[in-house]
Amino acid sequence: MPMCSKAKLHRVWVGLSLLVALAWPDLVYASEGAAVAPRWPMLAAGGLLVVAGMALMTLRRAWFELSSRAKVWRVIGVTLAGVGFYALTFGVTEPPPGGERVGWITSYSEAQALARAQNRPIVLDFTADWCLACGEMEREVFEHPQVRQRLEEEFVTLKLDYEAGDAETIAAIQRFEVSGLPRIAFESPDGEFLRGPSFEGKLGVEEFNERLDAAIEGRDAGSEGWLSDALKERGLWAVFMLVFGAGVLSSFAPCVYPLIPITIGVFGARQAATRREAFLLSLTYVFGIVVTYSVLGVMAASLGTVFGGFLQHPGVQLGIALLFVVLGLGTLGAWDMRLPGGLQTRLSQAGGAGFGGAFVMGLVAGAIAAPCIGPVVAGILVYVAQQGDVLLGWSLLSIFALGLGLLFLVLGTFSGLIQRLPRAGGWMEGSKAVFSAVFFGLALFYARLALPVLVTQTERIWWALSSALVG
Repeated sequence: MPMCSKAKLHRVWVGLSLLVALAWPDLVYASEGAAVAPRWPMLAAGGLLVVAGMALMTLRRAWFELSSRAKVWRVIGVTLAGVGFYALTFGVTEPPPGGERVGWITSYSEAQALARAQNRPIVLDFTADWCLACGEMEREVFEHPQVRQRLEEEFVTLKLDYEAGDAETIAAIQRFEVSGLPRIAFESPDGEFLRGPSFEGKLGVEEFNERLDAAIEGRDAGSEGWLSDALKERGLWAVFMLVFGAGVLSSFAPCVYPLIPITIGVFGARQAATRREAFLLSLTYVFGIVVTYSVLGVMAASLGTVFGGFLQHPGVQLGIALLFVVLGLGTLGAWDMRLPGGLQTRLSQAGGAGFGGAFVMGLVAGAIAAPCIGPVVAGILVYVAQQGDVLLGWSLLSIFALGLGLLFLVLGTFSGLIQRLPRAGGWMEGSKAVFSAVFFGLALFYARLALPVLVTQTERIWWALSSALVG
């Protein structure tokens, strides 16, 4: 088993220090006797598992170069690191366990009587067992301390099962115009349907609180669509930067990075007479990539809740988790994660040299890159489908494609830089090990959506860590 160098130990120390810095507010929160588990034990445990997994592996050798013992250690290390990445993702995205639950009424007539007696509006949550986003909305928004307190003090809370089939529920579905889930509707104490604050899909805590304000005041929420709301309330630039960064990182994936010099040579950027011509050729190639992915974004947004509902099905979520496992095994070296050589060559030479060739090659670049970046694209498509905003779908996937093509654009314009690219040597083998661990962690993260028992057990471990470390 390889020993850790001083430089590696230094990086471990810096990483753990960053985890402690990020978790410091939770440390203070826990010291004040909060009933909710702090985040830092889960983040620290995930970080330690990642570090331990990386330390167990020989990172600078390909799978076929490893001895049998080293292969076993790499599998163990990738498994530990994968669990660590899952713990980190879970700890960042899921609400801490231990919080109080919202008390929901399940009878519409009972809720109406209580609303009239207490002069409170009703908040109706339409849900179903198969609706994974409904569970996420409840855990991440309804059970947030600030939101839960408001719901208990200012509203009558009603939860209706979309598939109950009784006359009262069917009438409520028709009255409140339920066409997809999650669906949150509001009704005034005197029985008026408040269309303005009502919505379908998922909102954040701040956005939902604004809907609650609108319902209390009996006014319209002033929404002009998800894109306008995000621009005003959240700042869509943060989302754009995240997606762009994901595209840039995807360009270093094992199925994309080694193809850059070949691809640039085929459509002629390296043979261009001037730097301006090389830039325009490279830009045309990137434009082809943008067209491919923007079409996907528009399609996902147009299908809207139909596409989103389909992707919420537990079978689909398990399929995505299985895809991550397959990709993780391929990145690890268990199988050759490439398209057949003949097909890859045909796709690479689909357009030939010149602007037309560059554009056509950009269109088909997604097929060559799909084995590595498919899960990233799928995650963005799920998000777009849930929002149902065509402009958002076009924008996000176009920006992702721009990030994916940035390296092609820079190296195509300044083709001399290709000679300075790091060669696909030992560092690439190390990056593959890290990628495989990330894929396995994401497989667990997606599997939790279809397997509630995984969420329950993870929360128990989180609570046990908090109890042991905080008391």
